[in-house]
Amino acid sequence: MRRWVVRLGLWGALLLSAWGQPPVEIKATPLLGRAPAANGAFPIAVQLESRRGNYQGILRVSVGGFGSRREYLYPIDLPAGSRKVVVATPIVGRYGDLAVIRFEARGVGVETRLPIERVLDVDQLAVVVGDAIGGLQVLKQVRGVRNPFMLDFRTNRPMQGVYEVAYCTPELFPEQAIALSGAQLIVLTSGAERLRAEQWAALRQWALMGGTLVASGGAGAVYLQSPALRDLLPIQPQGTREVAQLTALGNWLGVRPPTGGATLTQARLTAGNALLQQDGQPLIAVRPYGLGAVVFLAFNPLERPMNAYDARVRFWQQLVNATAGYPPSFNIAALHMGQSGYAVDRWSGQATIDIDADIDPPSVLLIVALLGAYFMLVVPINYWTLKRLRALDWAWLTTPLIALVFVGVLWQLAGGLYRKSLSSKVQTVLIAQAGSPDAYAVNSALFFFPRAGVFDLQFDQSDMVEAGVADERGAGFGQTTVVRTLEGDPKRVDGYRVSNLSFQWFRYTRTVQLQGQIEGSLRLTQRNGEWRLSGTVRNRLPYELREARVLTPYGSVNIGSLGARGAQTLRNEPLIPAPPFSAFGGNGWELVAALSPDQLAQLMLEERKDAPCALLIARASEPVLPPELGEATERAAEVVYIVNLPLEGDAL
Repeated sequence: MRRWVVRLGLWGALLLSAWGQPPVEIKATPLLGRAPAANGAFPIAVQLESRRGNYQGILRVSVGGFGSRREYLYPIDLPAGSRKVVVATPIVGRYGDLAVIRFEARGVGVETRLPIERVLDVDQLAVVVGDAIGGLQVLKQVRGVRNPFMLDFRTNRPMQGVYEVAYCTPELFPEQAIALSGAQLIVLTSGAERLRAEQWAALRQWALMGGTLVASGGAGAVYLQSPALRDLLPIQPQGTREVAQLTALGNWLGVRPPTGGATLTQARLTAGNALLQQDGQPLIAVRPYGLGAVVFLAFNPLERPMNAYDARVRFWQQLVNATAGYPPSFNIAALHMGQSGYAVDRWSGQATIDIDADIDPPSVLLIVALLGAYFMLVVPINYWTLKRLRALDWAWLTTPLIALVFVGVLWQLAGGLYRKSLSSKVQTVLIAQAGSPDAYAVNSALFFFPRAGVFDLQFDQSDMVEAGVADERGAGFGQTTVVRTLEGDPKRVDGYRVSNLSFQWFRYTRTVQLQGQIEGSLRLTQRNGEWRLSGTVRNRLPYELREARVLTPYGSVNIGSLGARGAQTLRNEPLIPAPPFSAFGGNGWELVAALSPDQLAQLMLEERKDAPCALLIARASEPVLPPELGEATERAAEVVYIVNLPLEGDAL
């Protein structure tokens, strides 16, 4: 009898333990560390496991707090006993210090919270991809790229942060380019050969947007043979060899070389230029790519003799100074703010939004003046006049007549807006590499809604969607703007509610496959202190490129229009010197400022003068990449191309 009592107690304890556990277990793992960059993604691998029951629900990932909150919704089917992993890529604002992850289904609500240690503003994020779990903490002592919009008020110079380092295994590396947007530097090491095709594609698109990819060689650099990477590298690998000492490296740094021999990857330079050579072989080579760069190191910086080199900080600092630019999160945010007409006054610090649309609503000052005149006329003047005429009983007639007159005036001023159809203006910046049809698009769509309603929108092939974006500070204290998107392909914004005569911004990024490519081969020469540009630019697209210009670190050349399938030849064209980029420190709120494509290109060229390139900037009418809306919409579009062209010559 006592044995049955014990067994019954054990079964009861097990039953209570089972019922005490949540029906769905949720685990969240940050993929690139707990310190994301402002305006960049915070990729999270969310694992869901059903312990009992079949569930159809929503995984809700939200970040933010001060003034705005972003919510990302992922529909999930979770059969009993199954386990699923979702990689969420929430975009982190400056004050997004907590990620709330919640799974909701009928009868189930499970939540976990993932603290963000800090949001990087001046500091930068470097990611090591491979089997290494250490070895690059030296980057914590290396100064990153300068932020021209954040001034050190002690020196009145742009601030320069250091690097936060994260390590990621190939199995957990994200497959979406936007997930990498907060990283400025990605270093490939042994083990990266296990990256899948989708991950290599994400790396290529990330480099297009401005990232710096460092591929190191040496004995274990099997990943250099990956076809996806070989298309990006500035070299063609040709086996390995042993050297007694990295003599050229010591000469480059101005100190003694590292002690001991090294295994080098022999290579032939195929694109870009060699920053450093030893015995006629590239030791460090760089290829500008889109707004970013791909760097080849013939040696492994995590192995001997580099891992014991007492000048490692100097080496990485010199390499970063020569090749690194601005992270994609910076470039995307700057372009989006420029497209949205968002600006901050240099002197007052006040935020303004300039809406460039063919819609002319009455000014706020005029509306206030009309309302003031109405109240003055309907109350004191009307009352005084009727009292003097001893006809106060007529107020019941004069008051509505005055109101009708003012309604007529307002209708004359604004009535045409109600009769307009729903319209949109799509602005796109396409970033591409010469000779490739792949491009990455940074888009903003401004919608004018003449009438209130509820709308559903979808965004095809988009990495990131921010719906209903406005100035986050405009929400005011105590109010929170919620940005909510339904993730998937396509991404959707369902049930978006708008009011009468309202403007709404939608920002999104996406991949694009062009109907051709732009090709070019340019050369810089210097004669009598004057820089000149020669070469050919070919437009392989089936439409015209207008207002085309070629920008270099030493000036620009206007080449006019490039017809469909046409070409333009430059013969020793003198460069028009560009005025120095004028930036100013923010008021403590801004990490970036609104930039046009031309300004962003100039800023990048000035920052990377040790690895110069040429950028073609042109305007076109295609491709138009609007969100899909269930109602007929009048559309206008503006497309700007930024294309990285190979550059040779005296400056290299």
